[in-house]
Amino acid sequence: MITQGTVSILLGTYNGEKYIGRQLESIRSQTYKNWVLYISDDGSSDDTLKIAKEFAAEFPDGKVNLLDGPRKGFAQNFLSMLQNKDIHSEFYAFSDQDDVWLDDKLEASLNALYSKENENSYLLYGSRTTLIDENEKPIGFSPLFKRKFCLENALVQSYAGGNTMVMNHNVKDFIENIKVDFDIVSHDWFLYILCSALNGMIIYDSNSKILYRQHGGNLVGSNLGISSKLYRLKKIYSGEYKKWNELNLYFLDLIKKDVCNKNKRIIGLFYKKERFWFQRALNVVRSGIFRQKKYETLFFIIMAMLGKLN
Repeated sequence: MITQGTVSILLGTYNGEKYIGRQLESIRSQTYKNWVLYISDDGSSDDTLKIAKEFAAEFPDGKVNLLDGPRKGFAQNFLSMLQNKDIHSEFYAFSDQDDVWLDDKLEASLNALYSKENENSYLLYGSRTTLIDENEKPIGFSPLFKRKFCLENALVQSYAGGNTMVMNHNVKDFIENIKVDFDIVSHDWFLYILCSALNGMIIYDSNSKILYRQHGGNLVGSNLGISSKLYRLKKIYSGEYKKWNELNLYFLDLIKKDVCNKNKRIIGLFYKKERFWFQRALNVVRSGIFRQKKYETLFFIIMAMLGKLN
């Protein structure tokens, strides 16, 4: 068992009194004990903070820390912790308020990261999840991805849920030193794009170490089922995806001096605005972008032809 290296657990909360106690107990039960927990609350009006404070009181000072979130949504709440220079450790793990971690979740992710630490400066780990209902009954798994993980995929798809992700300090340090304020769509997609653009190492664990609760209050649900896929397709067709791409491009422009020429070419082709449909489709094809499912890649090409991406 690895025992070195502190892990900062970044937990974003908002009106999560129903399930947060269960998640906190699963963090307590981790086989890897060298963790520090940061709970950033985004203005809860229920007993979320009361439960968090009671949990913090059971540990020595500094083990569990309560923060005020920016109150700009879940993505900005997580981003605020990434940009907080007072949060400093060797590794960082994200946590949602309504999941349940298996006891070896941290241990497994750190084993994976340590095995690659000499191969790359920027390391990002993510895994599959076990889907559960409100009563913790298993109802399936997140998709199993088998194609490569790279910028061409990251520009159009996140590879793992943010609630599974763990990264090394170099990633956080890079984010801390971006001096301009910016917005993100979601922390998981943002981190995948960032690490891929920097030629970082993306680690994918096909083994699930998290029970991902599905319920009516989820801000972002699983990507399984016809209704879920139709919902996402509707977002693309309605123009919502174009707005997301604008946010991603703004961020990529901020870091372009750190992006290699190959990746600059991919970014330039994918985001290039063209008047005619065949030019838009050609640029997307030439950029090499792809989704993990081939039929979804074809759909994106069609959406590019219709001007729905940029």
